[in-house]
This record gives sequence, structure tokens and C-alpha cells, in this order.
Amino acid sequence: MPLNRIEELLKKKGIGPEGSKSLLITELEEVEIAFTNASYSLTTRATLLTALLMLPATESEALWLKQLHASYTDILPKSLHFMMNRSYATTSFEQYLCDTLALKDLTYEEAFDAMTQLLTDAAIPDFQKGAFLEAQRLKRESFDENKAFFDVLWKHTKRIETQLPLLIDISDNYDGFNRFHNLAPFYAAAIASCGYPCIVHGTDEVAPKYGVTSKKVLDVCNANTHKSGEQISSQLSDPSIGWGYIDQSVFHPLLFNLKTIRKEMVKRPFLATFEKMMQPIRAQHGNHLLTGFTHAHYRTEVAEQLKAQQKVAAAMVIKGLEGSSCAPLTRETIQVILSKNTIIDQQINPSDFIQGEHIQLPSKSVHAEDAAREGMDALHGKKNQAFYQIIYYTGMTLSGFELESKEAILEKIEANILSGKVLEHFSKGLL
Repeated sequence: MPLNRIEELLKKKGIGPEGSKSLLITELEEVEIAFTNASYSLTTRATLLTALLMLPATESEALWLKQLHASYTDILPKSLHFMMNRSYATTSFEQYLCDTLALKDLTYEEAFDAMTQLLTDAAIPDFQKGAFLEAQRLKRESFDENKAFFDVLWKHTKRIETQLPLLIDISDNYDGFNRFHNLAPFYAAAIASCGYPCIVHGTDEVAPKYGVTSKKVLDVCNANTHKSGEQISSQLSDPSIGWGYIDQSVFHPLLFNLKTIRKEMVKRPFLATFEKMMQPIRAQHGNHLLTGFTHAHYRTEVAEQLKAQQKVAAAMVIKGLEGSSCAPLTRETIQVILSKNTIIDQQINPSDFIQGEHIQLPSKSVHAEDAAREGMDALHGKKNQAFYQIIYYTGMTLSGFELESKEAILEKIEANILSGKVLEHFSKGLL
């Protein structure tokens, strides 16, 4: 989606401490004008102000900020004045935002209260919610804050607790892919064909990437992507199907309803880290969760957070394609496994699972139709990129969780694809 000018300026300045760029004097003049322009979203204006207040400033930016502090009542909308002067803060949420702007970590109790209000209190303006999400990400959330945020999101998930002894949970970012094919539904069917139920979840699209999501791929395949939790639970328990997709609008409408805020704040908030870990359908002792990361500080942080939460049976965190759980076909990558409260950090190489060299198919223009076609061709036995990616993903998952030996599962999954068994599971799961 194209950005308007203020969103472009926010994206340039507001990426974060490691990726931000400074604004030129002419751009700061544009910012000043934008703050007075009511046609721009107040959430975007509040988020840009947050970034300018919190991120390191160049000499020209520091001078501009000094002038802003002296004249903000003439430049900023009145509703933003408390962000410049805490004495104007009148609610606990505004005070939590001011603390965060001042780089102060909230206590667990404060963070829990702030997140509860953000999620459930319609009286809190969207711009305050967006600014809080931005401020937390720029400050970098503390471990206790993250634990509180996770706990609130978990508490408000419409979750079905099943009698399944084991459930593989593909937990990739909900904003999708825009450089590689999203093949998660095909991985799920492949894993299910090996006798292990597997769940996929997500939403149609969400900022900032608006990429190809599992829902979009399944829509191309004419799947029913609005099934209830009960319907999906039944599919997972059926050994002839064993997989399913559940939409965020079904299991977490409160989070789903924050999509406009997430669009207008431009930056990816911590919600993206945790929304995929809510286990909307859950096995008896928690799911075997598959997720990914991009930035180095998440390498063990995600596993440590899951360990502290004590809500998964096991977890695998991959430095995968676009931050997903899908390991690249062309190079080794990082695999962090949480099992029995032990965290193992190791390298994983495609050559350990598939023979020969393979080409990853990046594209400047990725479409759901392409991913669906690639996946369906693989399930019909065509040895394309998706064919080998499915084998790699399934082998990595089931051997990494020590459910079967690598040799046994690799033989089984290739045979299941070529015999049409995976296709049968996939097709039944669409109905």
C-alpha cells in the first residue's frame, strides 16, 4: 500500500535505534506542517512525535526539538500536549505512555494494566494506543513487560483446549511474505500426513508488510477460512485430515480490531511477536510451536520468553525466510529448540535433509496465486522448490522435536507426497 507523506517521514525516522535515518531540515519543516494538518491520522502524528522524542537526534533535529518544546502548544494538537509535558496527563494510560517516552520500564503490574486497557478500553483514543506501542518498541520492551503483554493477550484469546496429546503449531508472522512463497498450509498438510496434527493461523492482511498470508493462499485454493474453533478442532482430531486454519478474527477479535491502529502507526509493534503464539487450538500439555525471527536479539529471547510462560510443550525458533519458521534452502541457518525447559542453540543445514543444490525463488512481486500454484504442483509430485521445501520443513520439524528419526521421516514424507497422500489431506482440510 502506498504511504502518504507523513507516513514516509515516520518510516524514515521511526524504524528504530538501529535502522533509523535522520530527517533533513526541510523534512522537519514538513513534519511541523504535518502536525497541524488534521487530514493526517492523529495516530500517525502521535507515532511520529514519539519517534522524534525517543530516537537519537542529529544536531539539526536536536535544535528543532528544542524549538518544539518551547512552542509545542502552537504546533501540536492539544490532545498531544501531555506527551511534551507530563503534567497534562490525566489518566493512568497517559502516565504509562509518559513513563515509556522517558525510557522507564514499567513493572509487570503496570504493563499488565496498560495492555489490558489498550486491548479492552474503547474510551482510550487510538492515537494513545499507537503511541504506546511505538514507544515500547523504541525503548525495547523489558522481559517483565513482554511477559505481561503476553499474559494479557493470552487471557483474552478464545481458545479451545483439546484432548490431543500433541499438536504442531505453525506460528509465523501475520503480515505475511512479500519476497518468498508462503507455503505454510502445505507444510501443515504434509506434517498431518505423517500422523501429527498441525494448525495454521493468521489473518487476511495486516501492517506494515501486507504480504501474502496463509489465508490469502487458502482463499486461492477455495478453502473455507472462517471456520469456528470447534470445526477446526474436529478436523485436527480426524486422522484423514489432521490440519486446519483458524483466523484471528475468530479466536482473538480484540486483536483483530487493532488493525487500523497498526496501519496508521506504520511500524511493527510487539503485538506481531506475540499474536502468533496464542495457541487458539491447544493440545493437552501445550503445542509444539514453530516460529521464526529476523533480528539477532530475538535469537534466544523468544525461546526464553516461551520458557518463562510455561505454556508450550516445546518450541522451535528459526532464523527463517522473512522472519518465518521456514528455513532457507540455500544456506545453513540458526535453529533454537526449547524442550523440557532446556534451550539448545544450533545450526541447521538443508544438506542434512535434502540432496543437491536448490534455488530459492525470491521475487520482487509475490502473489498468493503463485504460492498456491507452486504448492499444488509439489503435492501433485512436481519436484519444484516447494517439493523440497516441504520435505525440508517436515524433516526439520519432526526430527527437531524428536518425534521421529530424521532418516525415517524424510523417507516417509517423500513417499507421502509422491503417493498423493499429502494432497488428500490438504484437499480434505479445505472443505
